[in-house]
Amino acid sequence: MKRIVVAGATGFIGRALADELGRRHGADRVLGFGSSTVDLVDAEATFEWFRKAAAGAEVERVYHLAALYRAGDWPVHHPATQFHANMSMNVNVLEAWRRFMPDARFTSVVSYCMYPSHEEPHPESELWGTEPEDYLFAYAFTKKALLVAQRAYRQEHGLDCTSAVLPTVFGPGDRFAEDSHVMGALVGKFVRATRDGADSVEVWGDGRQEREFAFIDDVVDGIIAVSERSKQPVLNLGCGRAHSIAAIVEEIRKASGFQGRVRYNEQRFVGVKRRLLDVSKIRRELGWNAATSLEEGIRRTVHWYADSLEREG
Repeated sequence: MKRIVVAGATGFIGRALADELGRRHGADRVLGFGSSTVDLVDAEATFEWFRKAAAGAEVERVYHLAALYRAGDWPVHHPATQFHANMSMNVNVLEAWRRFMPDARFTSVVSYCMYPSHEEPHPESELWGTEPEDYLFAYAFTKKALLVAQRAYRQEHGLDCTSAVLPTVFGPGDRFAEDSHVMGALVGKFVRATRDGADSVEVWGDGRQEREFAFIDDVVDGIIAVSERSKQPVLNLGCGRAHSIAAIVEEIRKASGFQGRVRYNEQRFVGVKRRLLDVSKIRRELGWNAATSLEEGIRRTVHWYADSLEREG
């Protein structure tokens, strides 16, 4: 039986990816795991897990989504923690792939924080000869290093690999705490405020900063398409549109039914002014487009989280 390995399968995107792969290929073919199963920072533990997973079965694909990352200003205060954990995970997973699953195609999922800080759409060519936003330098450079490492393993060992660069991903199953990424945090704030009858909701920044958002179902479909069909070393995967935080807030407010006041706090940390991917290459190479509108994605996410709060009582 050919197997599919998903590292980071307990995270938001990894869990959704493992579930979809199971639906498409059979759940018994998918070996997904998270940090509670194996600490990928530990080389020996990583090698032992991959050795056992490869025993008696052919592994045809490895998806690498494992990472240590937290939103907001956490990366500003913990750059060394992020650097050590993510570099260790990447090095260990790549070497475990080479040793125990060399016939599998390797697909990593990386972030658009690797791109430099400007307001135009980022083509894949900007991954090289540029530097990322300073506050995310440690995390971003571990992702760039992963791309370099894949090139090295491809060149020296002839291994087959590719990568997908993602924007901010959202949807059912996301984290909705205040320290989550902007979409999850805002959905959480407005849904809980509606439930509790709060008279206002605080939004960080002035509402003019812009981000690209991609719905989880589209992202999972795109990652699989990249893994199965891309001939490129890396492709941007997104919808190719940026939306202001104020516009996002209005959609969430409508979907949640919140009737109170929105308070913008310009003293809070908000990151770069605008971030957007150039997705022309994935459209040209794979004919792939994100299918879910922002409005529909927000509506489904808000309703899912409101229902989950109701079930929790």
